[in-house]
Amino acid sequence: MKNMKIVFGTACIVLFSFVAIVFSSCKEKAVKYNDTTLIRPCDGVICFNGASCSDGECVCPLGYEGKKCEIKWSDKFTGSYMATDDCYTGPNVTYDVIITPNPDYPYKMRLFNLGVVCPSKIVEAQINPEKTSFVIPLQNTCNNIYLSGYGNANGEFINIYLASRDTMAHTGTQCSIILAKQP
Repeated sequence: MKNMKIVFGTACIVLFSFVAIVFSSCKEKAVKYNDTTLIRPCDGVICFNGASCSDGECVCPLGYEGKKCEIKWSDKFTGSYMATDDCYTGPNVTYDVIITPNPDYPYKMRLFNLGVVCPSKIVEAQINPEKTSFVIPLQNTCNNIYLSGYGNANGEFINIYLASRDTMAHTGTQCSIILAKQP
């Protein structure tokens, strides 16, 4: 009788071990595609300009916006403008300023012909993340004149505030320029 109990106990242990191994190896693992759902929210989502998809939305790199990150920040500023200033030109004098995107950086732009402060030269500006203002970092674009400043856009107008410093004459001036977008 004692041997029977040992044989029965051993058989139960072997059978239990066999069943546990078979069921654990056949168990299907749960598929989890992201932290919130079992679906693939980025399937079929196309993002441009190096953007990545997260939970079905494109996450844009610096300088791009839009549903698919297809719009450059500089696109809002690009165009031809009629300018007036309180710098040196005198009353009621206007001139053309052209703003183009920087081809290497979507968050930068180039301003061409900022009046007598810097005629027929290119001044670089960097657009701020809220996309309605920009800074003009200190730069030597006009012989001995160094420029810096900032600007903001309001509808079809851009206000620019410049500080210029002539390193040869050791003089500095500040002025503002108003740009009106041309059709």
